[in-house]
Amino acid sequence: MISIPARNSYRLTALFIILILIGIQWGFYTSYTSQFPTFPNATTVIHIHGALLMIWLTLLVVQPMLINFKKAKLHRSIGKVSYVLGPMIIISMFLVGRGSYHRFVELAPEKDLLATMVLDIRGLVNFAIFWALAMAYRKTPSAHMRYMIATGILAIGPGVGRGLMASFDFSLYAALTATDVIDLVIVGVLLGYDLVKKNDFKPYLVVFSVLLVGKVLWQISYSDLWQNFARTYVELFY
Repeated sequence: MISIPARNSYRLTALFIILILIGIQWGFYTSYTSQFPTFPNATTVIHIHGALLMIWLTLLVVQPMLINFKKAKLHRSIGKVSYVLGPMIIISMFLVGRGSYHRFVELAPEKDLLATMVLDIRGLVNFAIFWALAMAYRKTPSAHMRYMIATGILAIGPGVGRGLMASFDFSLYAALTATDVIDLVIVGVLLGYDLVKKNDFKPYLVVFSVLLVGKVLWQISYSDLWQNFARTYVELFY
């Protein structure tokens, strides 16, 4: 039987993802939602990508609540969708990144395009890592839950970052640097909690380490190291 603290953790997980969803709606209101129904700046790929992510985040709310209400069998049945939905999201992330590059290739300096590619590439890679680990540890509930939470945390940057730019006139660099700090603080607190409570801390340690690499890459996105890598990536995949 699920202990009271464990059941609380499932409810808190659902609430946390709901807060992320609120942040996403705030962030994308100006650049996307408010443009309904014409969406002049959105492509079909962007619509599909957004729909897939909303389905994913909705599942991150529903699934822990099913465990909370002792509906484990239904939880497992719905969870099978992740095997299809995860790869679809990864593909959509790649296509959105490639589309964005080609839309702006003649409008922005090359160094700026190559720098902002950090955001697309790290989002794709990080989601793929956390999704794969969540699936690999599907029979270890504590690790599975933590890696699934990590996929939700990845939405903070695109959502809250846009909100900071639209509502508080943050630059792209400042907004994403701020959300990078928020991500690391959240995961750091969760990691610290697991250490103090003597829980399995390895999942959040992995998440923190992966996120940290992505955050560092954003800070060095104008360096020769990243610019050369991004240029090669464009030649190979875009």
